[in-house]
Amino acid sequence: SYLYNAARGIDLRPVRPDRIRKSVGRERTYGKDLVADLELHKALEDVIESVWQRIEKNGASGRTITLKVKYADFRQITRSRSCEQDISQRQFGAIAREMLAQLLPVPLGVRLLGLTLSSLTGLESGKRVQPIGQATGIQQAFDF
Repeated sequence: SYLYNAARGIDLRPVRPDRIRKSVGRERTYGKDLVADLELHKALEDVIESVWQRIEKNGASGRTITLKVKYADFRQITRSRSCEQDISQRQFGAIAREMLAQLLPVPLGVRLLGLTLSSLTGLESGKRVQPIGQATGIQQAFDF
C-alpha cells in the first residue's frame, strides 16, 4: 500500500525537519552538454566554490568527498574518496579535480556535476538541518 500511495503523492509519514545533517553538498544542472575538458574544469570550480561556502556556513568538516556526474543520456556515476582526517579546503578542491580528471575525456556530454562532503565530524553535537520552508506536518495528496 505504501507504493500505491507514494505513486499518487500520498505520504503519511511524519515530517522530521530537525534531523541531524549527514552531508553537505551541491549539484548543478547545465542547459547544454559540457564536453570540452576546459568547460568541465570551469564548471567544477564553480561547484567546488559553492559547496565550500556551504560547508563553512554550516561549520562542517568531513572525511569523504563524492563527485556525481550525470551524462547527456541520463546515465549517472559517482566517485568518492575518503581520507583518514578531515579534509581542508585545498584538499577538497584538489581531490575533486583529480576525480574529474580520471573521467576525462567524457564519452558523452555532461548535464550535471555535483560534490558532497560526508562522514561529517565538525558539526556541533546538537546542530540540525535547516528546514526548507515551514514544516507543518500536513500531508497532501495530488491527482495526476
